[in-house]
Amino acid sequence: MMGFDAAQHLRILPLEGARNWCPTELSVRQLFSHVLDIFGKPNRKFFQTLALFAKDEAEKKQLQSIVENSKEGAALYRDLTHDFAHHADVLKKFASARPPIEHLLQMMPVLKPRSYSIASSPLMHPDKIQLCVVLVDWTVESTKELRLGECTGYMQMQKPGAQIMCAVRSSAIVLPKEPEKPVIMAGMGTGLAPWRAVTQERVMQARQGIKVGKCMLFFGARYKQEWLYRDEFEGYEKEGVLQMHTAFSREQARKIYVQHRIVEAGADVAEKMLNQGGHFYVCGSARQVPEDIYTAMKEVMMAHERCPEEDAEAILSNLKMEGRYTVEAWS
Repeated sequence: MMGFDAAQHLRILPLEGARNWCPTELSVRQLFSHVLDIFGKPNRKFFQTLALFAKDEAEKKQLQSIVENSKEGAALYRDLTHDFAHHADVLKKFASARPPIEHLLQMMPVLKPRSYSIASSPLMHPDKIQLCVVLVDWTVESTKELRLGECTGYMQMQKPGAQIMCAVRSSAIVLPKEPEKPVIMAGMGTGLAPWRAVTQERVMQARQGIKVGKCMLFFGARYKQEWLYRDEFEGYEKEGVLQMHTAFSREQARKIYVQHRIVEAGADVAEKMLNQGGHFYVCGSARQVPEDIYTAMKEVMMAHERCPEEDAEAILSNLKMEGRYTVEAWS
């Protein structure tokens, strides 16, 4: 790429005020596969800087039109965005624009770590960390090319026994210190992952003779066949540790979501939260899920306490301040 041999070694001298961190010694291949986000979405600043290096006048004008947001530029940018064009696509399209490596280090962001919820309890799996990850893939409409997400595609390519770089971070989910306190969980799709770990911990505690509060799990998906770990969760129900409430939105004419199931079980939810010291957790997409669940919980509190909306909001606010209403969401 860029006229360099992929195996060529580089020495990087970090300058004060540099945009990105970079190892001081690495190969060209490592630079583009482990440091720079070559497959990330370019911003307008990238096009502006790239235009400075375009030797072809037609390409230079196209790049400048994107920056100026002219009618032609807006249409070109819209087409690139529609195709999910990344930095490599843009460099390929504008072949006469070849910034030196030192400029690319400033033009492109570095790869950011991807975070996934651990889907297993160390009490049940002490020597393993299990993840529940959905493969991100899509087809570029103009070329019909199949593409994979940066991290999930990388993981899919790994063979059993492969070693990869990873780190464990503290979660926003803090379980109650008293295991007898009820735990109420809501998750959609792979948002089920942390609740599997929580349930496994409660199951192992129960098997050790510890008195544990029942877990309530509200799980949502489009179809029943998308119910992850179904057999496992049904087994935990039989052990008396778990109470499942499922919502499969496309299985019937009227779409049913997790928030509907929470309202249906409102009396039990309110009892566990207000009278038994329960903890409520939400895991899912940040786009709409937390807000919908909050609205459902507000309705539950209004019905149980027979109070106006502002009082229900105060109840939920207090639960959040006490650490008993926790949201873990992603974009």
